[in-house]
Amino acid sequence: MGEEEIRLLTELNDTAKKQLEISGLEFTLDPLRYITTKLRTGEAVYSAATYYQLIAAGVTWAITFVNPVGYVWIGLHQGIDTSQSGIFEFTAMVDDRLLPALYIPRLTPIDVNWSQALPFGNIVKTETTITYINHDIVAQWVSVLSVGIFLRKDVWEKDSKLMDEAAEKYIHPAPPPPPMPPK
Repeated sequence: MGEEEIRLLTELNDTAKKQLEISGLEFTLDPLRYITTKLRTGEAVYSAATYYQLIAAGVTWAITFVNPVGYVWIGLHQGIDTSQSGIFEFTAMVDDRLLPALYIPRLTPIDVNWSQALPFGNIVKTETTITYINHDIVAQWVSVLSVGIFLRKDVWEKDSKLMDEAAEKYIHPAPPPPPMPPK
C-alpha cells in the first residue's frame, strides 16, 4: 500500500469515527428523533395548550406560564390568531428577558414552527409571560395553540454540555497528522 492510499484510508477512518461520534449526539442530526427518544425514555413529557381570550378595547391582558419544577420547556409549534388583523400589540418575556424576535407591533395571524431549532433553539428555563394590548375601539379575541415538551432540566443541561463540547471540537479540529516518512 502506497503513502497516498494510507493517507486516504486514515482520512476515511477519521471521518467514520467523527460520524459515529456525531450519530451518538442524535439531536445534532435529527431534533425530532431526539424529542421522540426523550419522550419514550420518560426524560420528557408532551405539552399542548390552547387558550382563547376576549380582550376589551384598550385593555392589556397578560398570561404567565410557569414550568413544572425541574423541567425546561422546548417549543415545537405555536399558532396565534386574532379576530381582526392589526389590532393587538404582542410581547413575550422569557425568563425575565424580552424576546425581540417575537415582538410584533401589530399582531397578525402567525404560525411559528420551532421544530427546526430544536431542542436548544427555544428553551424556557422557568417561565414565559405573554402580553397582549388591544388597540382597537371594540373588544377583540385572541386564540393561541402552543405545542411543546417539558424536558427534565438535568437532561437538558447534560445534552447542552455534549452539544457545546461537540461544537468546540469540530470548530477547532485537531491538526492533521504529520506526513508519513518515505520508505
